[in-house]
Amino acid sequence: MKRIHLFLFMCCMPTAIATAASPITIDASKTFRVELATDSPVGEASIREHAIAWHPIKRKFYLVADVIPLSSPHHPNTYDTDIHLWSSADLGRWTYHGVAVKKGKRGESYDGYGVASPVAMVFWRGELLVPFSARMTKSFGRRSIGLAWSGRDPEKLPWTKSPRPVSDLDGNDDDCALLTVPGDDRIHLFHRNGGPPDYRIVHTSSTSPKQPNSWPKAMPVIPRSDDVRAQELTGLFFANGTVRMLVIEHMRTGGMKIADLQSRAPAGPFEPHQPGQRYLPADSQPTGLAYSGMITPVVRDGRVVAFFWCSFQKGKRYGLVGHPGA
Repeated sequence: MKRIHLFLFMCCMPTAIATAASPITIDASKTFRVELATDSPVGEASIREHAIAWHPIKRKFYLVADVIPLSSPHHPNTYDTDIHLWSSADLGRWTYHGVAVKKGKRGESYDGYGVASPVAMVFWRGELLVPFSARMTKSFGRRSIGLAWSGRDPEKLPWTKSPRPVSDLDGNDDDCALLTVPGDDRIHLFHRNGGPPDYRIVHTSSTSPKQPNSWPKAMPVIPRSDDVRAQELTGLFFANGTVRMLVIEHMRTGGMKIADLQSRAPAGPFEPHQPGQRYLPADSQPTGLAYSGMITPVVRDGRVVAFFWCSFQKGKRYGLVGHPGA
């Protein structure tokens, strides 16, 4: 097993970088960083979409993420890559383990040209489960959602994958997240669908998630107003009795905003977490974020303990930056 340790960085900053009314507050006096510099086991590379889950048996956090070598012709984008694994007891010191979800064989499998974009991973019946966007063709079309699971030892790699997609709608499917809710025996899957007719966030659920045919067709789960051109699912978690969903919305005018939505039930209806305030305030996130930031809430025992984002690091390389929840 290859190991690389990444340490907790401390910096002198205000204790919170969110407005008093913000639903997200962080302790910015403590900074976590995950990066793949030139001396890493995979060489210099960027880290993009990522998911972090607490493993109550191993007593560790596990991180899965897209890794894009700087030499990739698609950098800074992904979809022709694999999903890698790290672990940490404290979110500050990370051990790199290797590739958890390998892409399949070109021309033979539904994920032969790449696996990517995990948004949220769950611990379920002693294992970690993570969804992934699977690219079937050389072009960037024909993307569906597959599922991978760890077995009892997450560090025994690679993980097992579903033999075919668990969700495959018309158009492209990506930005995928799993959710568990106390008292509910279903695994809930959310992902983005790129049409037709347009970009939507969809939902489905299963009590037998490893069986692809157990998943009903995913259906749109949140409304999208006419002033929104596209949506990206970037965060999903359950805390304080509610399902929270963070969605990057590309506005037809005015750039991008992050919708902070909640619901008592995974299938909705979803409404703003703060009444009358659909979007996170601009100052509720760190500066220097890369490619929409890809915010990832970290939950342990039903409580948000940190947030991580994609952030520029050195040159064209980017990785992860995080702060504890305040």
